[in-house]
Order: sequence, then structure tokens, then C-alpha cells
Amino acid sequence: MANFTTDGKICIERELEINSTAENFDDLETRFDINQTCKWITDNNYSKVCLQFPDELLPFSAKIYEEIKKKIDVDLYILGDTSYASCCVDSVAAMHVQGNAVIHYGHTCFSKTNIPVYTVLPKKDLDIEATLQVLKENFNTDENVKLCLFYDADYEHCKGNISKYWFQHYPHSYIAYIELQENPTRFLGRVVRNKDGKEFPVDVLQDYICVNVGTRGQTLFNYTVSIAAKEWYLLDPDTSKVERLEETMWFKRRRFLVEKCKDAQVVGILICKLAGDQTKDIITRMKQLCKVNGKKSYIVSVGKPNVPKLANFPEIDIYVMIACPENELYLTSTKDFYRPIVYPYELEVALNSNREPYFTTHVTDFDQLLPGRRHYCDINHIKETTDVSLITGKIRETKVDTNEGSSMDLAEKQNWALESIGQNLQDRSWKGLEQKLGETEVKKAEEGRKGIPLQYSNEPE
Repeated sequence: MANFTTDGKICIERELEINSTAENFDDLETRFDINQTCKWITDNNYSKVCLQFPDELLPFSAKIYEEIKKKIDVDLYILGDTSYASCCVDSVAAMHVQGNAVIHYGHTCFSKTNIPVYTVLPKKDLDIEATLQVLKENFNTDENVKLCLFYDADYEHCKGNISKYWFQHYPHSYIAYIELQENPTRFLGRVVRNKDGKEFPVDVLQDYICVNVGTRGQTLFNYTVSIAAKEWYLLDPDTSKVERLEETMWFKRRRFLVEKCKDAQVVGILICKLAGDQTKDIITRMKQLCKVNGKKSYIVSVGKPNVPKLANFPEIDIYVMIACPENELYLTSTKDFYRPIVYPYELEVALNSNREPYFTTHVTDFDQLLPGRRHYCDINHIKETTDVSLITGKIRETKVDTNEGSSMDLAEKQNWALESIGQNLQDRSWKGLEQKLGETEVKKAEEGRKGIPLQYSNEPE
């Protein structure tokens, strides 16, 4: 056994480095908006509040808890691990303790919630004068130059000074401010305003050069692929360098996946988002798209998806992931998965003939595809068609089930579909964990293994 494992004491005596930045957060009241948080709770008479922290802020959760308890009398619960992503408000965990509201700390995706939320954004120092000097060196201050400034959420606390210096040098330009409240012109948590505070739709940026002050990440990526600007630039304050952003290769990959959606016969609707009205609506829409195109669709909910989990469903040809725009799978590579994973927008482009087949901008926020939103488009109920796959070169036939026929016929088709799913599961050698009530012999409790996974006490040396 020693050839396959190491001595157990190595694991026990191993020293781990914990990246703690507690010394940077001496002033907790200012850093985490303690006073404003207490005022919000008191003004709204919330009696049971959940504090949701991302992993990197968990070391400060107990201190923040104590500071709030000192100021107001309220039941507090700390939410550490989230069901899917820390940027989403974990309303499901809050429901487990019957919470009235959630205080969300750290990075956020600005997604809608069905519970009141107070957002405490991260804070990071910014040398505004030095940053504006780099901008002036790279972009003319001529009034003919059209610019729009974006900034990371870490700099929201100093937006007043940012806008002051920006409009002094670029009075005819815009700033995309962070907007936490619902707004008709809000897009991915931003609202575009000019010097006078007038709001504009995001479409106005088509002829503008957009500059983001911050670092690379999923948020900036969403802006570059979703907002049709003239050019996109990144200014990193840590390096004082300006970099032009282009996502040409990414768009080529997504157009390839659109063709994969057309070839697929079985679509898995992968749930990676907390419950909410928008989540239910987009699931219904994805199912409807598959139905009118003669494709089977199954809802798959496996928590945080990974390669082994999704490999358990070989019958599925492609997955459409229902997640917030900040989901880490959108940023990281999904080539390790046995089946492709796509956005809801890509399935829309593939299966909804009312949409333009060639797109130069993307929709990463599925909420924008729902009725009444900016990118909504009616679903065209197509007829039986035949075309050629651009991937396989084979003829692709679309057989659509019409609504004609009795309700009994529809019921028989649904029962046949359920029976076929059950048959697939029965043919597998491993069927998962089953209770088998009344079938398993009752035994007394026995002493289990002792030790650590590297080497248990009952294993030979």
C-alpha cells in the first residue's frame, strides 16, 4: 500500500498558507459600510437578515457580524458557501432560515432576486489623477473624440472624484455608472450618463470608444462581447498600461457552437442559477424552442457542474446553461466536457428563424431574451424543413410535431418519451443511490474506518 500512498503524518503536519488581508481592513465600518447597512435594516424593519460572503471575505464575517449586533438588535445568519456562484444572491439559503433580507458582500452579477438585498461592493484604492493622465496620453481631449468610461465595481466608492476629473477633460463624453436598482436603461448593472446626469440607452455607444478602468475578468468580457462599441480598451491602474480588446476568435467559436445546436437532437437544459421567476421563464422558453424544432429537451440540475457529473448523461448532445452572466464556466474553457455547453442566446440563434443568423454582438444575460426586454424576439413556429449541416456536411432534417391531433395522442407521445428515458436508465450498470425501503436488511451500527483518506488505520502498510 505504501507504493500508492504516502505516510499519513505528512498530510497532518502539512503547513498551509492562508492569504489573509486582515491588516488592510482595519476600519471595518468604512470598508464594509456597517453604518449604512444598519440603517437599511432598521428603516425597513427587518428582523432576520442573512450576511452572504464570498470565500475571500469569510475571515471577516464574524467581526462584521459582531459590529452589526453592537449597533442594532436583529437576528443575523452568516451564509458562506453558495449553491452556484458567490456573485448571485443565495435566496434559497436565506429561505432555509426564513430570512427577511440578504446583505450581499463582494463581487455581484446584479441579477434580479425575489428577496430584498443590500449590496456592499468591494473597495480598492485608485490614483485618479495618475489614471486620468494615462488616459490623456492615449486619447485626445478633442471634442470630436467620443469616449465612454467604464470602471470596475471596486472603484464605485470614488465615482464622484472619477466623474469630476473625467468630465473636466472629456466634457462631451459619457460614464457608465453602476446602478443597483432596476432601471429601464440599465444593462449588465450599468447606466450610461453624460455630464448633466441624463441617461442614455446602451445603443448610443455604437460610435464611441469605450475604456474600462480595472482588470480583466468575466465582467469586462461581458461588456466587450455584448456592447457594440467602436473600440474597446482596458486601462489597468496597477500597470498604467492601455490594451486594446478584441474577441474575434471567441465569436468564431460561438458561431461553430450555433451549428452544433442545429445538429443536436437531445438538448440538456443545465440549471446553474438560483430559483427565480426569470429562471423559470427562460427554462420554459428553451423548452419551447426545442419543441417547435422537433428536438427533445431534458432539465438537468446537478449543482455546480463538472466533467464527471455531466458525463453521466451520454444521451444528451448539447447543454444550454441557465446561469448568471458572471458564471465561471463562461470564462474558463469547457473543452474538457464531453458535450458542448452554450448560452441561451446561441440556442435562440440556432432554433429561432426570426433572429439574424450572423451576430457581431452577444447576449450573456438571458434576462434580456424574455418578453418586454431589449433582445426579445417571437419564436417562429417552423414547418418541416431540410438543410445541410456545415459541420458534418450531411443533410439535416427537421421534423416538427404539429399541434393537430387529440389530447389522447399527445398523452401517448409523452408517455412514450418517459418510457424511453426509463429504459435508458435501466440499461445502465450503475443507477445511482436508491433508498430501497423494506428491501435492505436492517443491521446494527458498526464501527467505521479511522484515519485520513491517504491511509486508513485498517489498511496494510
